[in-house]
Amino acid sequence: MTVPEYYAALQVARNAEPEVIEKAYRALALKYHPDTAATPRTAHRMRLINEAYAVLGDPVLRRRYDESRVGEARLRSGWEVFWDAGLVGLYRERHSRSGV
Repeated sequence: MTVPEYYAALQVARNAEPEVIEKAYRALALKYHPDTAATPRTAHRMRLINEAYAVLGDPVLRRRYDESRVGEARLRSGWEVFWDAGLVGLYRERHSRSGV
């Protein structure tokens, strides 16, 4: 199960101050509120925005969320991290020249 990306939902940086998170939430809530934009897609978006604010707006829940994101990243295998960092090509290039 993947953890929702709440920072992206609120369009804020991971190190955003609580005031910035609240301001972003209010702006997005006005934009996606069911009374102003009543479509199934905006209703889903609004639920995600509310969920994100409920977690990121509470210091304890935010800390737990951030820790869970770190834990999720640690669960990825070393090879995935190596691959994502673009180091596979460099590794292959270096080892093909050295004959290893």
